[in-house]
Amino acid sequence: MEYRWLLVYDRYDGLAKKAANLLSGTVSGLLGYVLPVKPASQLTGEDMAAHDLICLGDSSNPVLRACIGEGLLTMPGKAEGYGILVGKNPLAPERQLVAVCGEDDAGLFYGCADFCGRYCGDLLYRDGYLWDRNHFNAPMERPLAPWSISAAPAIPTRAIWTWGHVIYDYRGFLENMAKLRLNEIVIWNDSAPLNADDVAEYAHSLGIKVIWGFAWGWDTGCKVELERLDDAALLRLRESVLETYDREYARAKGDGIYFQSFTELNEDSVGGKCIAEVVTDLVNDIAGALLEKYPQLHIQFGLHATSVKTHRDIIARTDPRVHIVWEDCGAFPWHYETDKTENFEETLAFTASLLTLRGENERFGAVLKGMMNLDWHAFEHFTAPYILGERTAAYIERRTGEKERLWKYVQAGWMKNLPLVQKTVSCIARGSASPIVEALVEDGMLESRIMLPTALYAALLWEPDRDITELLEETARSSFVD
Repeated sequence: MEYRWLLVYDRYDGLAKKAANLLSGTVSGLLGYVLPVKPASQLTGEDMAAHDLICLGDSSNPVLRACIGEGLLTMPGKAEGYGILVGKNPLAPERQLVAVCGEDDAGLFYGCADFCGRYCGDLLYRDGYLWDRNHFNAPMERPLAPWSISAAPAIPTRAIWTWGHVIYDYRGFLENMAKLRLNEIVIWNDSAPLNADDVAEYAHSLGIKVIWGFAWGWDTGCKVELERLDDAALLRLRESVLETYDREYARAKGDGIYFQSFTELNEDSVGGKCIAEVVTDLVNDIAGALLEKYPQLHIQFGLHATSVKTHRDIIARTDPRVHIVWEDCGAFPWHYETDKTENFEETLAFTASLLTLRGENERFGAVLKGMMNLDWHAFEHFTAPYILGERTAAYIERRTGEKERLWKYVQAGWMKNLPLVQKTVSCIARGSASPIVEALVEDGMLESRIMLPTALYAALLWEPDRDITELLEETARSSFVD
């Protein structure tokens, strides 16, 4: 059999290996054969004359270096960035070339994900071939439409926030995150999972950092807890947090911790206590003790704006080593419901006011919502250790079906109000030095399917100022998106 396409790779380890696997698997599905592969160190002139090439690596690769040298392939010069070229091979102009060049291993993987998701997804719909059965069966047998792109993320930390017990297959969940070019996950638990290290190791293999979340006084009954808070209770809470970290997370593999404390309320004071004052003092006390013992610890403080928005001057006193991640700042996309858009401009102005609350170098953080979340009507704390993300395929298939009607409602809201998400992300990207943006996607079956709202959120973190209609169309056509 004559193999027209050949995959050429620089290295086959780490993220570069996963990039090659993703690209090979995707392209083989668009060909009438399994894609053959060859290391770049063994590539010959005869190979280039005989084959159209898919070439992935970095600027040391001779084919990619030639593309860059002739100005055919542009690199962004930023971490996690990449360049893609679909066109002619400058070393064999009669042959086609797909070139994916990464600034680093993460950039190489993200470039492959972008090509597989965006370009390969669009292949089926190009150039009037929509009703051509042969084209649908083997679309890469047609001449490929020219394409070039140079990309780097506008938001450096691109995350998902979720409770751990509603991840049903952690491998599939993390793999779909990586395809969306996301690089961090916050996993909240009442008790650390038994297989925490396995989860973190798999995440790290995909370039994803893991932040373990647990409570520093947060509960579904925050108000009652706050009313009971006195000096003795504060001391007990401090000891409990330190003991929990020492017991469950100090030796666990991970990249930091996330916590919430007392702020998920709609009033700014309880029992004569100013919530902003109490929480700032508490956070500085406990974080200071943790950082004294673990000075390199990355700490995220999940702060609900509803109870502290009129006391931002107090919140500004939070220890600068603690990264504040804001929640519930107003209208969608801060709100759970996509139709809660009244007062959006006021919310956007409030968001802008937070970006440099603690100075120009503030590392602003946000948890955006409006996707899938827990069923709080049936919520119960689960405080025993458990094994995360090891449910059966049958359970996952059934659960995915149960979520379809909810996702349809959510998707309609995102399609209608996507410009509000774009304005919010663009505001954050422009106004913060190195922002952290997380999206609440819990019990949404990301391990099984990438739904359109999640894909749109992820795409905006890379290109928040893209034409919104083009971004919606491209994302909906992505080969990864349901």
